[in-house]
Amino acid sequence: MIPFITPHSAKAMPPKLFLALALSVPLASQAVEMDWSGFGTVGYATSDQPYKYQRFIDNQGTLTRDSVLGGQVDLKFSQQFGATIQGKLAPSDKSDTQWDGTLSWAFISWRPMDDLLIRLGKFRLPFMLNTENSDVGATYDFARLPVEVYSIAPTTDVVGLSISKSLFTDPMEWNLEAYTGKAETHWRYYGREIRDVRNSPGSWFIPVDIKSSGLVLTARDLDNTFRIGIHEVIAERTDQPVHADIPYRSIPVGPNIGFYDLTKGRRVDQLIIPVQTIAASISLPANFKVTTEYARIKVNSASEGLTRWGAYLAVSRRMGDWTPYVYYAKVKSPDSTLEKYKTINENRVPSSPFYNANLINQSQTLAADVVAPFDQWTGAIGSSYRITPTSLLKAEWSHTSTGVVSSFVDAPSGGDSANKQINVISVSYNFTF
Repeated sequence: MIPFITPHSAKAMPPKLFLALALSVPLASQAVEMDWSGFGTVGYATSDQPYKYQRFIDNQGTLTRDSVLGGQVDLKFSQQFGATIQGKLAPSDKSDTQWDGTLSWAFISWRPMDDLLIRLGKFRLPFMLNTENSDVGATYDFARLPVEVYSIAPTTDVVGLSISKSLFTDPMEWNLEAYTGKAETHWRYYGREIRDVRNSPGSWFIPVDIKSSGLVLTARDLDNTFRIGIHEVIAERTDQPVHADIPYRSIPVGPNIGFYDLTKGRRVDQLIIPVQTIAASISLPANFKVTTEYARIKVNSASEGLTRWGAYLAVSRRMGDWTPYVYYAKVKSPDSTLEKYKTINENRVPSSPFYNANLINQSQTLAADVVAPFDQWTGAIGSSYRITPTSLLKAEWSHTSTGVVSSFVDAPSGGDSANKQINVISVSYNFTF
């Protein structure tokens, strides 16, 4: 079984490996140009609900959800060869209480021709329009990128090879990028009553090895950007095979008495996960901009609720230093999966001296949580204010409404995430230097 997490960076490339790659670059001159920069976000978010939303947000308020600090070094060895290292300090991808330092970028680059770029090492994947720069809040106006879409990528970066070819026409620049690589990451579950084998509610993180390959076409001019991509992700747990299903077992003590058994069922060594993306950002008269993105993923496992589509539509307008915006976003798993979740979630066995009814019923809640489906929409209104060319203030109010279930919500014990209404206020200071 493979759980959901809003993806964070995979493990950093070992420093010795990156050093070996850098030293292998044939230097065309003795002088190496070096540029360095930094970025960060100090973000505060609070909701009107006592339970956690998006891992960290509740009515107690948090600085953890959106805050990040990072730095980048760019090396230029010659006209053709260079290297980039970008590191960050952010909430851990394997704990809800820790922060980790990781590398988002650590690659060497070779440009044999002006229109051809080859990168080897660790790099961000070109999934959505802002995936590659998602940590740098000063580069976009949203207080928070719509989680309904930006959570769909199984991982945001890999260690591997990227080849991109550019074509310049009037007025568009076209870029075709092919990549392949591997990552080690963690995906998150949340159990309302019990978690894994522990008899208490909470989250746990499962280590997952990822191999991702894809082909992405981007077209842009000074005002507009269009992108379409197809990706194939191969995922496997590092500790055991993946649960492919959750079978139903009858208990021979009476008619129609049984339970969904997480300990049984078919297992597979890996999952093959196709991902498709399409996006557009279009400038209109009077400084209006329309941005829309769509992503779809398919997962064949016990966690079939990860199969879903997500989309959003945003309208913004630049007004001097202010850029107000509104957006509507939605994410949804297939109806058949939502029905399966409801069936498991509502399944209960009566008390009996022949079995532990309480433990079995808790296991049904856990089995439903493992399906990990999504059904919610969010409407948001906000604005950014550019203090300086390199810093932004942002504020946003958003309203999220869940349907059958939403795995973005850590539902309280004894309840579920159905039909929830969550209002979130977010403010942040975003900067680069």
